[in-house]
Amino acid sequence: MLVGRAPGAAVLLTPAGAVAGVDVRGAPVGTRELDLLDPSTLVRRVHAVVLGGPSTVDGVVRWLAERNHGFAVGPRPFEVVPIVPAAEPSGLPPADGYAVCASAVPLDVPALALIGSTAVGLVVVDADLDPAECRRVAMSAHDAFARTGVTVPATVFAVATGTPTDTPLSTLCTTATDALHLACRTPSARVSNAQDPRVQHSG
Repeated sequence: MLVGRAPGAAVLLTPAGAVAGVDVRGAPVGTRELDLLDPSTLVRRVHAVVLGGPSTVDGVVRWLAERNHGFAVGPRPFEVVPIVPAAEPSGLPPADGYAVCASAVPLDVPALALIGSTAVGLVVVDADLDPAECRRVAMSAHDAFARTGVTVPATVFAVATGTPTDTPLSTLCTTATDALHLACRTPSARVSNAQDPRVQHSG
């Protein structure tokens, strides 16, 4: 997994595909493909998760498609549709998703948070989970925003690395919540339009 960052956006790249879940509370904006994360859908893996708006997502999709990463829709190379769920931290500046992908580095943190007039969080857990279990982790991690006093509409994604572990789901939920809570507590994570927005992380 790779992570790219820019003021107002963050991108988790999972080119080989990863299982993800989402929990939404309030009325988020700039969302994309959240319904595909429902455990009942055909699509089982995502190729990126974007904390950013439509302009960021467009660049991420293009970057993935150019490298033949996506859900196969035909027999020939590059006949793919990248699955890229996203939610926008409203009020933060747009970012060039293609450039964010080009500058991505190996994942170095377990959680990211962007807080504007809406909030978006992302947690990565080291486990082999199914979509329903990922959704449960996202639901638990969402409590981190409440702990921090963030009351704006918020969306939390959870992504599993796919590595088999013996860690109980309850422990993964607790660890994810603590990681996102630490990310949210970083003072500059709580930004307004007048401040320099930064992607914050734990670690």
